[in-house]
Amino acid sequence: MRISRSLISIFAVLIFASLTASAQQWYIQSADWGAGNRRQDVTRTVRRLVDNGGDFRANNKNMGIDPAVGADKTLRINARNQQGNVRTFTYKEGSTVNSSNFATGQWGGGGWNGGGNNSQLRVLQAEYRPVNGRAGRNVTSRLQDMVRNNRLDITVDNKTMGGDPAPGQSKQLYIAYEYRGRRNSQTVGENGRLNIP
Repeated sequence: MRISRSLISIFAVLIFASLTASAQQWYIQSADWGAGNRRQDVTRTVRRLVDNGGDFRANNKNMGIDPAVGADKTLRINARNQQGNVRTFTYKEGSTVNSSNFATGQWGGGGWNGGGNNSQLRVLQAEYRPVNGRAGRNVTSRLQDMVRNNRLDITVDNKTMGGDPAPGQSKQLYIAYEYRGRRNSQTVGENGRLNIP
């Protein structure tokens, strides 16, 4: 009898842990919509859709733009949880986004000051784009993966950024980041050196 009670207790703990894990929310840092190098930043749009509540479809109507006419597009949402883990959620065109998985609070800003370690370097948003301001490539997750010992020291070029979003045009990297509880942003021209913090 004691053994069966112990097993029931263990199962109850495991079920509770799995429910807690599935209920955790991911805080939206950035989002982009498109195909290949033809992608558009839709962070504000996705945050608004999540704030409105209810699930929504990943499509041109909801994203408010078609950056890759005729191509099968994807919605990518870069998010972080309270433990500081970064994850990219990818949704194929026409699929449904479950809003309850996400929240729109900001690291170090109004809305969420959760249990992350503020001494760590966190890339909040990064885009490698033409100097003329046209849409470029979202490289938020890519740059976060390049952080070593809370430093990011790289040359900004097509190779490190994962491709050329605008062949034949001058490009620049825009990056917003947080370090030790403070948010900063920086713009570095193509072939320049990014060294933060």
